[in-house]
Amino acid sequence: MVEKSEKVKEAERFSLLARDIDNSEDLAPMMEDIVNKIEVQEIPKPKKEKKTKQDINNPTSIYLKDYVGSGAGLGELSYKKLEAVGVTTIYDILIRGSNEVKAYTDMEDARLHNLIQICKKVLENSKRTRNPKLSISELRKYKKNMTKIPSGCIELDDMLGGGVELEALTEVYGAFASGKTQFAYSILVEAMFRNGWKVVWIDCEDTFDPDRLHQIIKARGYGLDKTEDELSDYIDSHLSYIHTPNTDMVVEEVNILSRKLVEDESIKLLILDGAIGQFREEYLGRGTLASRQQNLAKFIGILKNSAYFFNIAVLFTNQVGTDPAKMYGDPTYAVGGNIVGHGSTYRLYFQKRGKKRFATAIDSPKQAVFDVEFALNEKGVDNP
Repeated sequence: MVEKSEKVKEAERFSLLARDIDNSEDLAPMMEDIVNKIEVQEIPKPKKEKKTKQDINNPTSIYLKDYVGSGAGLGELSYKKLEAVGVTTIYDILIRGSNEVKAYTDMEDARLHNLIQICKKVLENSKRTRNPKLSISELRKYKKNMTKIPSGCIELDDMLGGGVELEALTEVYGAFASGKTQFAYSILVEAMFRNGWKVVWIDCEDTFDPDRLHQIIKARGYGLDKTEDELSDYIDSHLSYIHTPNTDMVVEEVNILSRKLVEDESIKLLILDGAIGQFREEYLGRGTLASRQQNLAKFIGILKNSAYFFNIAVLFTNQVGTDPAKMYGDPTYAVGGNIVGHGSTYRLYFQKRGKKRFATAIDSPKQAVFDVEFALNEKGVDNP
């Protein structure tokens, strides 16, 4: 039998006596006696966790929230403004640039300069981003040892110096059915299975076909030792797919891309299928040309800086237009104008001539302009 506590016994005694007492004045002494016997326990207030501030002379954290109020020039209000637009790490500050950060926060030049210098100090100790002050011999060795992503077509890979390169923007443009997306599939498969890397695919034209991806994987001899479920699990763990039907969504995904790249360093390839074409579709007429090009410049700038700071490869496909005033030569041009052209490290022009496909290296830091033939089959792009 459970023994009653003293407090319970007192309460029961009070209840029995209260039945026989009509005068409230007689109750007062007894209530006071009971109250005095009750122990009042004070509930301790939860202690606030003391925020550890970064040493601005030797900064190590990549997260901006750790520099709020630390003398880095970043206040609570400025941080909240930056956080609202997806700028949460030192990578974001360096990728966006001082002008964009200032536009969001109205920070004074001195504070902004101090913050950027701290961001640079963090990168000096980072092994992920290439040192921007390598000697020529060091840079040559670095480039030589850089892992490439081959396409499976020898001549196409030779055109790119061995395959799609890290820290670079590779643009592939051409008319419909010229092989742009098939080339992207081929690079995707090799990155996942040959290099063991993770990939982000942003589909702007809603043309991604999982069945075609499986066909290319098996035709290239990958995943044959796996069951269908095991192969699907491997693909799901190595490929992040995002469909963006308009420019607002694709810009948002690119702006917050750094979150994925910070959390997972095994992501080494970003593919955007048809992103530039969306700007063409939504910004119609000459009256919107300036606005379109400004937004494109910011978009390409973020892609290019992300490729460098995160040491990833960026591959994007592009649409074409035709210049009716051009009387001689090929009237075909890539959409996006000089902004896209100058932003790309490699530019490949794909053409369909009958049943044959050809690629032209329009711009390459390694090769002169020349043409190669390639085939499209169950392997994606292949040797002719």
